[in-house]
Amino acid sequence: MVLDNFVVDLALILVVAGVVTILFKKLKQPLVLGYIVAGFLISPNFKFLPTVVDQADITVWADIGVIFLMFGLGLEFSFKKIATVGGSAFTIALTVMCFMILVGAGVGSLMGWGKMDCIFLGGMLSMSSTMIILKSYEEYNLKKEPFAQLILGTLVIEDIAGIFMLIILSTMSVGHNVSGVQLISELGIMLIYLVAWLLIGIFIIPSLFRKISGAVNDEMIVIIAVALCLLMVVIANQIGFSSALGAFLAGSILAGTVIGVRIEHLIKPIKDLFGSIFFVSVGMLIVPEMLLDYIVPIIILCIVVIFGQILSSTFGIIFSGQSLHTAIRGGFSMMQIGEFSFIVATLGMSLGEISDFLYPIIVCVSVITAFITPVSIKNSERVYRFVDRKLPSKIKRVIRRNTSASQSSRDKDADWNEYIKKIVIRTLLCSLAMFMLYWVGTRYLTPVIADVVDSKLASNCITAAIIIILMAPFANFMHGTNNALQVKLWVKHKSNRLPLITLKAVRILIAACFMALVLRKIFHIPFVLLVLAAAIPIVFMVRSEYLNGVTINMEKHFAANFSERILAKEKKERGISSDYHWLDESLYVIEFKIIAPDFEKTILEIADRREFVVTIIRIIRGDQYINMPSANEVVRTGDVLQMLGTWDEVDACTIWLEDNEAIEYTETEDMILKDYIYGQRFKGMNVTDELLCVPILLDAGSKYIRTSIKNSDFRSQYRANVIGIERGNLPIVSPDIETIMMKGDIIWLMGGYEMVDKLIRGGLMDK
Repeated sequence: MVLDNFVVDLALILVVAGVVTILFKKLKQPLVLGYIVAGFLISPNFKFLPTVVDQADITVWADIGVIFLMFGLGLEFSFKKIATVGGSAFTIALTVMCFMILVGAGVGSLMGWGKMDCIFLGGMLSMSSTMIILKSYEEYNLKKEPFAQLILGTLVIEDIAGIFMLIILSTMSVGHNVSGVQLISELGIMLIYLVAWLLIGIFIIPSLFRKISGAVNDEMIVIIAVALCLLMVVIANQIGFSSALGAFLAGSILAGTVIGVRIEHLIKPIKDLFGSIFFVSVGMLIVPEMLLDYIVPIIILCIVVIFGQILSSTFGIIFSGQSLHTAIRGGFSMMQIGEFSFIVATLGMSLGEISDFLYPIIVCVSVITAFITPVSIKNSERVYRFVDRKLPSKIKRVIRRNTSASQSSRDKDADWNEYIKKIVIRTLLCSLAMFMLYWVGTRYLTPVIADVVDSKLASNCITAAIIIILMAPFANFMHGTNNALQVKLWVKHKSNRLPLITLKAVRILIAACFMALVLRKIFHIPFVLLVLAAAIPIVFMVRSEYLNGVTINMEKHFAANFSERILAKEKKERGISSDYHWLDESLYVIEFKIIAPDFEKTILEIADRREFVVTIIRIIRGDQYINMPSANEVVRTGDVLQMLGTWDEVDACTIWLEDNEAIEYTETEDMILKDYIYGQRFKGMNVTDELLCVPILLDAGSKYIRTSIKNSDFRSQYRANVIGIERGNLPIVSPDIETIMMKGDIIWLMGGYEMVDKLIRGGLMDK
């Protein structure tokens, strides 16, 4: 009997891999490196051992290895994990990946490499090795340490981002250019694919496994799980996506079933087998002669990876609100690139978009940095003690004041999850809109302007100016306005402030990248410099009152159209006849008393703080009621302040006031505004002292149309405060002062009888 070369090659691979990995286990090195070394030893590039006969067969095994690696990753992952990693992991992952992508692409450009080589290089350098870090943590019994949990959560986010990176890189490789329509189409199809698969997974697969869980044995479970995995791989390839995406999604859905843990346990040997063959195939691509020719780029990239990953992850962890101790120990864990970099490189080679030298260079960089990783993790505590001794006391005080060792658990609360969800949605929507403006403007607007303006430079400048002006509201909207939730997180703990600032800075950087794309068409300046230059005007855009007003109106218009039927149905169910139907439970009144001796400050001095987002509607001084006090009204010891705001605004202000020894709660419970208004009648209060809510319709002749609340005279002339706006069926509760009022709006004002009298005399409301 003559054995097929396929069997001979497989036997050689497994025998050499087994011997080498045993040696690496004795040396306490990651097994991944052993597989890569084994691959080199049996490759045609190493002459002292038998060589595989048919490398094409090994490529097939390697492709299967990628599928089962991603399937295994999916089995270890569930979509619920995203909600449990907390805001810190998002902050760190965004900081590290954005920094390393830019640095990697920039270094490749400086070395004179091609455009696609630089883009793929940035992607390869942006992700640390989950496998190497996890193995090192297990070896040193660090897996349950707080810093280790934080890093493992960050790696989850990086893995998810890596899936999207594969899709985007696949699209960008077509024609060596970014095709806007194709990119959006691909992402749209991907989302449809994700939704369809999730619906099938949620409604069918778990139910199916619940029914058969008692009737199947391990053999049947393996067959069913592998069948589903390969089915999703086939479907993904038919749609045009990578097999890795299909395998990952199959694993992630099966992870949520009742026998998900059992499937993971049964699939692990298969994943390990094919995964080892994949890493062996990676090692077979190492060409010593080529490595000698590219020794300088290898050394440069090793330095970039080690110092870039350490610095970006350390600062990212600090920016996320973690302590210096956590930051250094975590930063020294993420100083390598690993398995996902190989997958990105494999994609580039299969598409023919990267040069032949890049793959072995990346493998070599990965091997060198992976060898160093266990040593750096082991000695990270010593590095922390050294830095702690040498760091100037002023810097240490700043870090301690704005960070916390317990931030990892603190940032997993409901408010952080809600905040992350909101900014992710805003960022994605605005990024899509800005990319569409870039693509349409550079493809269709440029030739139109060029036909009108003779000078190429002038026409390009005009085109860029128009596109950037159109992008400005979206750059502003990306950051949100009147965000009480952000203020609430800000006042909860000082360690929340750095991650909030970092997330804002990252969004500014994202917006700057889109504007830099536009400027790149005109000024042939390095992209990184253009990004830094574009970030400056974006900061001013975010602070612009006019743009804030435009952005708010765009947001409310979109919300009204998007939820038109739901809002109309809700309004009908509540009953239009109720004067306060829209106030139901949206606004709250809280009450505090000034207890500090010799206290004397104006309303402006008290309220002119980031943390103070409620409105002081009344001061009670003995038997005297001061309704809707002006900014210059003086507050004294013994005064009772009544304040109005949404739940998040009230909660944020309460947290801040609890830390202020000058103020204490009264015995009055917080109440919704409707109960507060009606409750005045039962407190023996004079009618003239009561606060009222009245609606004003802005008809065609109103002077307030297209005027912001801030620039109106409601407060100064009528001693009234705008507490809400009804725009069609859309209720805008506690609107931002920069909100622009529109024709047909119903403006809800709050004030005393003096307000009502002036409104009637001014013709703004009927008697």
